[in-house]
Amino acid sequence: MKTALLAFLLAFACAAGAQTRPAELDKAVEEARAAYLALQQAKARRDLVVAPETVERTAAAGGSRPNENELARQALLEGEVVLAQRRYDAAMKRWNDLK
Repeated sequence: MKTALLAFLLAFACAAGAQTRPAELDKAVEEARAAYLALQQAKARRDLVVAPETVERTAAAGGSRPNENELARQALLEGEVVLAQRRYDAAMKRWNDLK
């Protein structure tokens, strides 16, 4: 009797898990898609600010160089790209693990 009950509970748990798996996979796909879009947006913002015509420059001997505010802004945007890449990588790992 205990074996039958255990088998029933195990089968029920497997069936419940089978029903939630597609939902988890759908959620993982959506998270990967959102993370990919966020990564692309972060890269676009970074690339736009680093464009030579938009860089704030300070006069220097024999020319100019990016000023401190510009370097800080570029570092911040690069950090956003790194975080977005990590989020995307984690989302892809979760999706691959569920496949």
